[in-house]
Amino acid sequence: MSNRPFRFVHAGDFHLEQPPGGVREVPDHLRELFIESPYWAAERVFETVLAEEVDFLVLSGDLLDPLRTGPRGPLFLVEQFERLAQRGIQVYWAGGRVDSPDAWPAAVPLPENVHIFGRGHVEQFIHLRDDEPLACVMGVSRAGRGVIRTGDFHPAPDGPFSLAVAHGSINPKNLEKRPVDYWALGGRHARSTLPGTSGVAHFPGTPQGRSPAESGPRGCTLVQVDHQRNVRASLVHTDVVRWHNERMMVDQGTGREDLQGQLSRRVQELVDAAPRMDLLIRWTVAGEGPILAQLRGPKLAGELLQWLRSEYGYGPPAAWSLSLDVESTAVLPPKWYEQDTIRGEFLRAVRAAQLDPSLPLEVETYLSERQLAGTLSDIVAISDEATRQSVLREVALLGADLLSGEEPQS
Repeated sequence: MSNRPFRFVHAGDFHLEQPPGGVREVPDHLRELFIESPYWAAERVFETVLAEEVDFLVLSGDLLDPLRTGPRGPLFLVEQFERLAQRGIQVYWAGGRVDSPDAWPAAVPLPENVHIFGRGHVEQFIHLRDDEPLACVMGVSRAGRGVIRTGDFHPAPDGPFSLAVAHGSINPKNLEKRPVDYWALGGRHARSTLPGTSGVAHFPGTPQGRSPAESGPRGCTLVQVDHQRNVRASLVHTDVVRWHNERMMVDQGTGREDLQGQLSRRVQELVDAAPRMDLLIRWTVAGEGPILAQLRGPKLAGELLQWLRSEYGYGPPAAWSLSLDVESTAVLPPKWYEQDTIRGEFLRAVRAAQLDPSLPLEVETYLSERQLAGTLSDIVAISDEATRQSVLREVALLGADLLSGEEPQS
């Protein structure tokens, strides 16, 4: 059977029900961006489908939780699907963890160009162009624990290009046993292609990062298939706001002006790389030198953060700095813990709290009502051991910095 070249878009993990989070506060001028960015990014996916004039769209799950989006989510998707229907573009959709076919509201019927796969068994569609088979699209919506059973997919050995659509976890070794040309997978928010498979097994990732853990470019995947079934998959950016985690290195000679210059140059590099993109930046300063002690103190980090925000944070586009922290890699000299000094007494008290998780920190006794009502309330309400140890490590470093001015260094 001869194969005709064609193109399609592979996307998934819209999570329209999840606005960006993971930050302590959202400035007023970015509130709309936070609320609307999942929808704006998803709309860019459909605009890509139309602009690229592809043959069809493949959706690999977790587009929305209809109960959490309310009517807006389903109505938005139907509007986008109808845009594709006007151009004769078919949609093949495998439900994921939050968008099971059973969860779709009956009051919002899907257009006829949308084929949503059922749960529990693989369904097949032969996609036609000019009444000739172009691709065999097989799919199944997520069920149970979400393990993709590759043995359920049975493409015809002499059939057209084969495409499997599913959401969940998968064992790459099992892919070698199935002669599928392209696995359209969902369930990972980071874009990735599984290595060592006979066909292409690809996760497009989410169209929009929603926290500092989802940093870097996000989008959908444009897939081009030639007449020999060779696949070329390329990222199309769809994110409307981009997260960055930046690590700045300092040394013994770094002063405030030096660090400020480094920060300024890096912001400009990020802006130049994405000139029309709003950015959210989390800074970490690492290395060595007295500048680290100053940053752990009560003023410098806050002053630099305020300067970054006023200089670059209002745009447009905005390059908003979320935080500026010091990397906690420094190791305090063991002898400091044994000294008969205020610093030694302080460090011994911190170490006792580190070694005994049951020992209450009683931080609230040292804070005012205003502080307890603000961001410091997160420290008071520590609920897990990892956070407790992280806070105590920072306390030890900051306390040692503050007390070392009055204590012997040897």
